[in-house]
Amino acid sequence: MAMMKRLLVVMLVAAMLLAGCSSNSTDNGSPAIDTENAVAVVNDTVITLDTYNIFYKMYENAYKQNYGDDVLDREFDGVKFGDILKEDIVEMLVQDSLLKAYVLSTGFTVDQDEATKNLDDLNASLAEDPDTKALYETLGVDDAFLKDQVEGGLIRAEFSRLINESIDADSDKLDAMYENYAVQVSASHILVDDDLTAQLVEEKLKAGEDFGDLAKEYSTDPGSASEGGSLGYFARGVMVSEFEDVAFNLPIGEVSDPVQSDYGYHIIKVDDIQTVNSMIAAGESEDVINTYKDQIKSDLFDEYYANKMDELKSAATIETFMDKVKTDAETPAEGATDGAATDEGASDDASSTDGTSK
Repeated sequence: MAMMKRLLVVMLVAAMLLAGCSSNSTDNGSPAIDTENAVAVVNDTVITLDTYNIFYKMYENAYKQNYGDDVLDREFDGVKFGDILKEDIVEMLVQDSLLKAYVLSTGFTVDQDEATKNLDDLNASLAEDPDTKALYETLGVDDAFLKDQVEGGLIRAEFSRLINESIDADSDKLDAMYENYAVQVSASHILVDDDLTAQLVEEKLKAGEDFGDLAKEYSTDPGSASEGGSLGYFARGVMVSEFEDVAFNLPIGEVSDPVQSDYGYHIIKVDDIQTVNSMIAAGESEDVINTYKDQIKSDLFDEYYANKMDELKSAATIETFMDKVKTDAETPAEGATDGAATDEGASDDASSTDGTSK
């Protein structure tokens, strides 16, 4: 319990941080950029190795506690996770530098009262976890550092507000989504344990046998087999991803090829599709309609965020120095004042007994 609490505090702090990188210039205003201690330079802003080291150690500590001491040595597609983490942290710092500069260019200023309250809340969380607080002290994470990063977190929130504002303004896109984007489907499935049985059922379906009868005969899902495989209506995020990806992309009446998940092999038939507009036409309540409209906007957020970040990158001059982070990051000197943030999280899927739900 103590270890998990410590991990949560680590990730809480990391999620609040935003790059507070240093910008160097000469007295006459022309750039004088010293890259000796830089892992990246974004326009005239230097992202220091000290900043990188703090965040590497934060995430190294969190990942080891959550996934084991050997997590950084594990390979994914032939690449060690530790090397992936290094690349991701540098990219995170670069993006946050771009994000901060963009938001400040709009005339946004940090509400100091809100920043003070958030800093007090953060310090209260750390006070309940002396181990994490001690870790941060060894990394040079002092009060000045935390204050800068909390202010950065408010800048990140403003960036998110601007992204949501751009989504709200794109009425053509939203109207098309309300008309065509499936927010609920009604589907049936036949769940079997092995590929051979799935192929047998598929052949019977192609020969014209009834889907519902075959579900009653072959399906191992007790919750739907007696109903001819019917699962009724469900929204996105309810079923396991392998199932959902197929169910939300099949036309009405179509039957899928066998789809493998942790539960076995599913043969899926879509019985009906509901969009926002079809739900409005059916007389659904305004509260429900607004919930699905908000879901669509939320689903669009990552796309618009990525597009804006690509726009900022294409207009920027960015140089990275990955050779400086190829060895394990060393503990930085105390008093470092830079930082960045990432919106990362993990969730555990709770599986139901119907063989499809998360």
